[in-house]
Amino acid sequence: MPADILIIDDNRDASELLSDLLDLQGYTVRVAHSGSEALQHMAQRPASLFLVDQQLPDMLGTQLVPQLRAAAAGRPCIAIAITGLGVSDRAQLIGFDHVLAKPLAFDAFDALIAACAAQLDQQGNAER
Repeated sequence: MPADILIIDDNRDASELLSDLLDLQGYTVRVAHSGSEALQHMAQRPASLFLVDQQLPDMLGTQLVPQLRAAAAGRPCIAIAITGLGVSDRAQLIGFDHVLAKPLAFDAFDALIAACAAQLDQQGNAER
């Protein structure tokens, strides 16, 4: 079963592009443009893979990720930061499982998403 992905980014063009790319690969994708909108999505139907911009209009991604994990209610989940921060600033991204730099290298992005989806699938199968 493909991962259910929640993209959280206030850049509407970037989030639409990522959503379209992931949708073409068969993933279920939803988009939120703020932390509060992401939490609303999680309350309706938890996602398992989060693509989170660090600089959101209402909070930092590092503040949002623990709330997303709590909303996942113990289900396996993976958080990926998508950030324009420089290499030296990435140490600030505590709580994320992976960090991708903007602009995205799409081959690396695709490979990471596939690896995370496989990991989530394995964890889901192990729980059944």
